[in-house]
Amino acid sequence: MHLKNLKIRNFRNFESIDIPLSDNIVLLGENRTGKSNLIFAMRLVIDQNLSDSARQLKLSDFWDGCDLFTKPQIEVHLDFTDFENDPDLTALLTDYRLASDPHTVRLSYIFRCKAECTGLPTSSEDFEFLIYGGDVEEKPINNQVRRRISLDLLDALRDAENQLGSWRNSPLRPLIENAMRAIDSTTLTTISADLEAANKKIVEQPQIKVLDSSLSKQILSLSGKGHDLKPSLRFSNADPLRLFRSLGMYIDEGKRSINEASLGSANVILMALKLEEFSWRKEKNERNYSLLCIEEPEAHLHPQLQRSVFKNIFNEKDSAQALIITSHSPTLAAVVPLRSIVNLRQINNSTKAFSLANLPIDEDEKDDIERYLIATRSEILFSKGIIFVEGDAEEALIPSFAELLGYDLDGFGITVCNIGGVNFKPYVKLASSLGIPFTIITDWDPLDGTKQPLGKKRTVEIWDAAGEVNLSTFRLTQEQREWCDNASYDQFSAQWAKYGIFLNDQTFEVAIAQTPNLSEILLDILDEQGFGPQRTQRIKEWRGDHTKINNENLLSMIKDIGKGRLSGKIKKRITASGTINPPAYITNAIEYMVKNV
Repeated sequence: MHLKNLKIRNFRNFESIDIPLSDNIVLLGENRTGKSNLIFAMRLVIDQNLSDSARQLKLSDFWDGCDLFTKPQIEVHLDFTDFENDPDLTALLTDYRLASDPHTVRLSYIFRCKAECTGLPTSSEDFEFLIYGGDVEEKPINNQVRRRISLDLLDALRDAENQLGSWRNSPLRPLIENAMRAIDSTTLTTISADLEAANKKIVEQPQIKVLDSSLSKQILSLSGKGHDLKPSLRFSNADPLRLFRSLGMYIDEGKRSINEASLGSANVILMALKLEEFSWRKEKNERNYSLLCIEEPEAHLHPQLQRSVFKNIFNEKDSAQALIITSHSPTLAAVVPLRSIVNLRQINNSTKAFSLANLPIDEDEKDDIERYLIATRSEILFSKGIIFVEGDAEEALIPSFAELLGYDLDGFGITVCNIGGVNFKPYVKLASSLGIPFTIITDWDPLDGTKQPLGKKRTVEIWDAAGEVNLSTFRLTQEQREWCDNASYDQFSAQWAKYGIFLNDQTFEVAIAQTPNLSEILLDILDEQGFGPQRTQRIKEWRGDHTKINNENLLSMIKDIGKGRLSGKIKKRITASGTINPPAYITNAIEYMVKNV
């Protein structure tokens, strides 16, 4: 079974969202974007532990932009597919199939004004909630459905040690109770007798007898004979029916109890027990589908443990269960499957949701992006804006250029993303799918004059890629494509700069060499490298007349130094200078990005 789609209207942060979902879901977003509210919306539909009083919402639960005079309603719709290979599940859900798509089951919650309320609603008493299926209000969802399709929550404030240490609340309890049922009564009686004998051996020790007697007298003196508690010291209850309560989980080969575990270890054990419970309930035919929601696991697990735990969880494929995680941890986001990501972003006065479940990229592109996210700890997923660049030099220098212009990119939430080449398309699709504004800085890359510059084709392909994801992006007509083919560099670059694609007619390093002040810094660095007499003479000539700088010779020198090393040296000098003007196309790209975040 698969939770395929989620719709929410008029609930708390959400005016309206409608998102496709992958098998597992990772909700990313800053604080106060509504990650917990999204999970609570799902609980309204299928959480069997949520009381009716909790489902009776308040006026404050309406999205702030709702006009109560129009009597809006809160709606949550969960669409499920791939249930037909389970006969029991099919029988349970068949009444809730959509008439328009019988392969999809819809379970819904609505909170609306009562029919008898004719005026302005003033309290929650004027409202009612309904839980139904198949988009038909006359088909209520019964308790059996919520038992068979269930949601469990480990919230952000969970106390794993207390949950594991308390028999009443422990997720170990149902597993032990189930295991004990398989032990016959004769065996239990024998074990009980052995345990009682062990109890007697310890309590009959003289020192223990003295302590036992002293404690009994002290308690009796406080409570009186009418309330005698009749206490006794023993290390376990030997009652066969209560024997299993003495079982507990220990760590470090049985040397320490779970109460002595670290917070991270306790949380890993808690998650493992919940997943084991889901499997057991499935085997016992008590449950058909389980959703485990874990809020902010990064609050309890260090980065290496986050990566290890969730890589293993996401690699396990089980159609009977799914995981929903809320997080603002780049470490965690870097290791989760790309299509599982749902990004929540505050736009104007409501939260929008952007899902990567249907991101239109092939497997090679997906692998490239996932490798990039792992290498960079997925910073771009949390960005408010992205500047995509081709290489290391741009990545190193653009933040410094921005500072010279008076912009702190980190302060604006803007990330410079070095894709290590010119294949911008999958990254553009990623940013567009996540609703993140972006700009691109790339080279014109002219050929021998008989063919179109590579930058032209690249720009058009970038725009087409964005249009595959963002339907509001205008599509190029045949006439516009012909204009692109015939446009000069100046015409082409000026036009595309309006849409966030900035082209340089040379390479980045050559542009620096042709920029006043920056060229002197570059020549100083080249001069310090101790090149041979021929190169040293060229550098001297270039100082006298920058128009004599030969691009081929310049790039040859830069290659010997290394672009990364060179950019580091330039960065140090322009930061110290504070009076340098970046190349014009870099300035324009930075200012475009700042205006659009």
